[in-house]
Amino acid sequence: MTPISKKLCDDCRHRSASLYLSADDIRARDGDDCSICGLPVPTDAFKPHPLAAEVDHIIPIARGGSHDPKNLALAHKTCNIAKGDKFGWRRDPAEVQVLLEKWRDDDMPMTRATCSADECDRVAGTKGMCDKHYRRVKKYGTTELPARPSVCSMKDCMKPVRARGLCRSHYTQWLRSRSTCKQEGCDKGSHTRELCKRHYNKWLLSRSDQPKCSAENCTRTAEVRGLCNLHYSRVRTALRAGAEIVGPWD
Repeated sequence: MTPISKKLCDDCRHRSASLYLSADDIRARDGDDCSICGLPVPTDAFKPHPLAAEVDHIIPIARGGSHDPKNLALAHKTCNIAKGDKFGWRRDPAEVQVLLEKWRDDDMPMTRATCSADECDRVAGTKGMCDKHYRRVKKYGTTELPARPSVCSMKDCMKPVRARGLCRSHYTQWLRSRSTCKQEGCDKGSHTRELCKRHYNKWLLSRSDQPKCSAENCTRTAEVRGLCNLHYSRVRTALRAGAEIVGPWD
């Protein structure tokens, strides 16, 4: 087993055969003959044709095999499917010879269809398009991306767009403008519990049911281990640095 495969579970190793050797690599190493039926694998047959080249695991993954190059061999797609998880199984060449003769008689080498989008040479998938252009058609109705503004749409603002056609500062203002602080007379944007940051902090300090931070001269509400978030974070940093903490942390 290669070092990469040791880091992967069985399912990941099964899906990641391309990390090791491809069918073309094995063809260059071992020749054109199928390891299951012994007949040649056409070089111009591509999936999903049954004569397309595939990687066969001599010892199947289901039986403890790996993607080690010594365990990989060339095979027809149809032979690899017929073999399944059987070990040492060989297919009758006469069954595949019929397909090869039909292949030669047709004299029409199968080629990989390319994406129907302009100037795209990717392999076609769903509805004659590659995955990228098919997703665009589903989302936008066309293979072209919609034009997007490069500068903020606010008047007299030439800053670059961050989101929703607005620059960072105007986008922040838009987020805050969606809801305002519920405190009477405050028009700031809400932060938590429909309050702005200032009124939210005041609300935290005004809660009588919550203990105060145990740090000296701190009036914040205790959140973790009797400390506010600020002092708790400082204690955690000190502990990571190897400092000794005296008190409830012992």
